[in-house]
Amino acid sequence: MAGLSVGGLGSGLDVAGMTQQLVAAERTPKEIRITNEKSKVDASLSAYGLVKSSASSLQDMFESFDEDEVFSSKDASSSESSYLGVTVESNAQNGRYSVEVKQLAETHKVASDSLTADPDSSLGSGDLVIGVGSNTMTISIAANKSSLKDVVQAINDADDNPGITATIITDDTGAKLIFSSTKTGEENKISIDASGATGDLGDLDFDPDNITGNPNMQEMQEAKDAVIVIDGFSTVTNSTNTFTDAIEGVTLDAKKITGTYGTGNDTDDIEVKNAIIEIENDTDKPKSAIDSFVEAYNSLFEMVDSQSKYNVEEESGGPLVGDSVSRSLLSQLRNLLNEPVEVNRKSYLLSEFGVTTDRYGKLEVDDDILEEQLDNNFVNFGRFFNGDEGFLKKADDLLDSFVGREGTITSREDSLKEQQSRLDDDLATLDERMKAYEERMYKQLSAMDAAIYKMNNELSTMMSMLVF
Repeated sequence: MAGLSVGGLGSGLDVAGMTQQLVAAERTPKEIRITNEKSKVDASLSAYGLVKSSASSLQDMFESFDEDEVFSSKDASSSESSYLGVTVESNAQNGRYSVEVKQLAETHKVASDSLTADPDSSLGSGDLVIGVGSNTMTISIAANKSSLKDVVQAINDADDNPGITATIITDDTGAKLIFSSTKTGEENKISIDASGATGDLGDLDFDPDNITGNPNMQEMQEAKDAVIVIDGFSTVTNSTNTFTDAIEGVTLDAKKITGTYGTGNDTDDIEVKNAIIEIENDTDKPKSAIDSFVEAYNSLFEMVDSQSKYNVEEESGGPLVGDSVSRSLLSQLRNLLNEPVEVNRKSYLLSEFGVTTDRYGKLEVDDDILEEQLDNNFVNFGRFFNGDEGFLKKADDLLDSFVGREGTITSREDSLKEQQSRLDDDLATLDERMKAYEERMYKQLSAMDAAIYKMNNELSTMMSMLVF
């Protein structure tokens, strides 16, 4: 407070210094208690944050493994990937297939005859009913907005456009209106009913079932389905070039037509006659996943151990020494590692797939056992980890009970944050109390100083009277 630097006016007392000493004596033990407690809370909160981050990373990894089905993943290859691409899901069965691409899917394209040399002149007015497959839309063209550009814009901007694009191509004979389906396949043929329109617009009629019925319209490109033949026996037709589940769990992407033998067509000249598709177990992904799992688990183990270890020689320990939550996390994880999972009426342990615990509690991998299981027991290996009762689901549930929104560690963090806030409030309250205490002490010491000054003056007066 202002004036604390002024000494005793009469007695010579150091009022400011004495006030500061009294305040320090009152503040220090209380401030040390609060700051020490706050330091412990801060350290514990930081330690829990590290443990939670490590455990959350492990949980995220398990969820990713489960979602991607890495422990039962398959590998697919195509001998002619430029002709036929392939991807595979985990439910596909191992096998080898010969696939011929007989036809690629095509979009439907229709063109008008030359309409006008002037793209800004009117084409007429009225309604055009334009369809793609079973879906249609009606475009109303006004006479004052009926130029070729206006018609194209009206078609392309329609909210209920069923999947058609209009463009203008100008060649040596004039401007033509081109209609293109945005979807491939025979089921997406274009139809145009121009009976409700006048002028050149009325000449845009097109019936996909009678493509020569209107001489003013021509089919530029036929709508086609894609056709493949599997093993020379099974013919599969599809509206797009992507075949899903023609072979269960396998997606085939037709890119080029393969060659034929003795048909007399140009396709006889194509050297590639088929593409060989092979489906097999992908053992690399599960092995890599196991290594990542072991590394992440050991990282969590080391994190908890470092935060809860007690050094006997130094008589000091980490912020989580004696903490039951972190001990419970490792204890329950260890129990899970030794918990059997039933697969096809047989119980399996994680150790049977080469993942065991060393004498320090960390995980290690026996690569020979792991590789043997992947080579000879791949299906059960995958089912051990995946599924509603698999290891990954159990591990995810366990970790969620600690690091989830209502998990034990999350709740502990929330409690520590509340303690932090309360201790901050305690420091703020202590500051206010010390300000008031300082003012009170200063006033009392100033009054004492004044009293001593007055007493000294009176004593001096009395002494002088006695002398005379």
